[in-house]
Order: sequence, then structure tokens, then C-alpha cells
Amino acid sequence: MEVSKVYKPCIRALWLARKRATVRSSWRRMLLFVGIFFFIPDSSTALSNVSVSIPSAVKRGDNAILICNYNLEYENLYTVKWYRGRREFYRYTPKENPALKIFPASGGYSVDMAESNATHVFIRNPISGKYSCEVSADAPSFNTFLVSGEMEVVELPTQRPVITGIHSRYRLDDVINGNCSSDFSKPAANLTWWINDEQAPPDSVRTFGIQRHFSENLESAIVEINFVAALHHFNKGRLKLKCSARIYDIYVQEAEKLIEEDRPRILASGRSPELNMYPFDHLSDTEGFDEHNELYLTHYNNHASAATIRTKVPLESQLIKVAVLFLLMAATNSLFKPTIEAIAQVAEGSHLQIASKRNEIATENQIILQQFQKSRAEINLQTKCVKKCEPTARRIPLEMR
Repeated sequence: MEVSKVYKPCIRALWLARKRATVRSSWRRMLLFVGIFFFIPDSSTALSNVSVSIPSAVKRGDNAILICNYNLEYENLYTVKWYRGRREFYRYTPKENPALKIFPASGGYSVDMAESNATHVFIRNPISGKYSCEVSADAPSFNTFLVSGEMEVVELPTQRPVITGIHSRYRLDDVINGNCSSDFSKPAANLTWWINDEQAPPDSVRTFGIQRHFSENLESAIVEINFVAALHHFNKGRLKLKCSARIYDIYVQEAEKLIEEDRPRILASGRSPELNMYPFDHLSDTEGFDEHNELYLTHYNNHASAATIRTKVPLESQLIKVAVLFLLMAATNSLFKPTIEAIAQVAEGSHLQIASKRNEIATENQIILQQFQKSRAEINLQTKCVKKCEPTARRIPLEMR
């Protein structure tokens, strides 16, 4: 009994002490959570949307403006820094005086302080490289973002692209082959072939290696085009080839070449150099002529193949030619009559000479008439032999045999 009376107060004291410790621990945990809640920055009010606007290419000698965009929301700006590669060349700190600071840069470029601020940097005589913008928010977050972009300084060509190897006339099924070369620049121009204002198929274009001019650090490009001339390439007998040279979006130049369709022509000597055809009264097979018509005479050309195109010449045209020749000769004789009469008058009535002249003229006319009748008889005789001639022979005029 006495022991239990002694230990009861001790047990109660231990229990109360443990309970108080548990309460203190709970309060500590609560205060810790409250501190975390109030002191951790809210992401909705932090620095965000950081981006840069850097020109991808500028002409040598031109200036460049670099832009750094960002959204601070409810935070304050601590600093904005610009780098080329890893070297800082510009800093903007609004809480310092002066706020702008420029650091020495190698390469010959410089910053115009009057045109630069918290978001823009104006660079004179820029050089190629990687440019980065670093933005930092003020306390308590000190959020920092780094965004980069590439810029290339371009040395433009001094001349347009040049097309070589292209002729002014081509026939169907001819191979059209030529080159397009660009003038030296940095970098080399991007060359593109166009056929009738449509980009040439990739299988007809071949790009050669870049040619370098080491002393001036310049480059040149050559692109070849090779395709077979087809009917759809010619629009009203013309084909337009174009080569365009482009460097980013600051240089575009073009060169054009007009090609005419070269169609076969009949030579004045009497034959076509390719078809071995006589150029008299060329008629197509679709004009309604019968291959076995007796009004046509066929003759085989030893130099032509069995597939050679045949030319059909109607014999009626030959008769007309003979008749015209006869009329011309008769008219010529009629022109001599005044001359003969004049001779007779000069000869003081020499009737014998005039009679002899007239007899000669009559004799010549009779001979011409006999020749005409003989030619007509030969034509009629040979017309009957048309069916006996070779069926695959090519028809030519009788006077050419």
C-alpha cells in the first residue's frame, strides 16, 4: 500500500511531462509549415517568358539590335547581362549608378550606350557568334534565366549567279546539261534550279563541293542540272531555265536562260538530213491517201530503213509542171516574133530569111509538142506499173528517178 502511494505521483508527473513535450513538438511543426508557406516565392509572381530576338544574319558593316524579352510579374529586376560566347560585354543593373556597364570586347564590335537599355542592345560592326541574355530577378527569389541565339555576319556576292553550258535550242529527247555557279561570298549562296518557274526535281540536280578562297575566307557553290527535254517542258515552243542564289533572307539574285524547241527543217538541197526524204509535196498519212492508189509512184530509198516515213507525191502535180513548162516556152517563142519582124524590116523585105526563121520556130514548137506527148505517154505507162512496185518503197516524183 505504501509503495503504490509513493509511485503514483511519479508516474503522473512523467505522463504530464511527456504530454507537454508532444504539444511543444506539434507547435514547432506548425510554425515550420507556416514559415515555408510564407517565405517560399509564388511561381505565379516569379520571372517568366524569357526570350531573345537576334537576327540570324546581317550584312558586313551593318549594325545589329539584340532584344531580350522577359516578364517580371510582381518581382523587381536585379540585372540583365549580355554575353558573346562566354565573355560578358554588357550589363544593366537598375539599382546601381550608373546602371549601364560596358566591358571591353575583342573582335572590333562595340555597344552604343545611347541606344541600349534594359531590353535592347545596339551593336556596331557586329561579328558572328553565339549571343546570350541572362536575366535575374531581385530578392527574395533571385530567379535567373539564360537564353541564347546565333548571329552570322554575311559577306555578300558582288555578281549575279552565272549559267554555263546551256544552248539556245534543243530538240525533243536531247539531254539538257548545264551548271550554275555563284560568286564568292561568306557563306556560299544556296543555289536552286527552276524549270518553267517550278523547282527542278531532286534527281535532275547535283551539287558539287564548296570552293573556298582561303586568302579572303570566302566560298563559292556550283550546282548542275541534267534532264531530257520532253514535250511538256516546252510552252509554245519555249522553255525557261532559272537559277536562284539565296543567302538567308538578306540576299536573293537570279539568272535566266530561254530555250527554244529546235524542230527538224527540210534543207534546200532536196533532202532532210535525218529522214532522207525528198521535200516535194509532203503529205501526212492522215490526209486520206490510199497506199494502193495508182496515181502515186513509189520508189525505195536505199539509205532509208523500213520504218522511214514515206512521202506521197501525186502525178497530177507533175503533169501540171510539164504543162506550165510548155506554156512558158510558147510564151518565149511569142516574144521572138516582134524581133523577127524587126529583122525582116531591116533586111529590106528579105522574105526568104523571115520565112526560114518562121519555119525554124514552127519546127521547135513541133519538137516541144512531141516531147510533151512523149512525156505524157511515159507517165501513163509508168502509172500502170504502180501495183507492181515494192509496197514498202517510198514515193518520189518520176523526174527524180
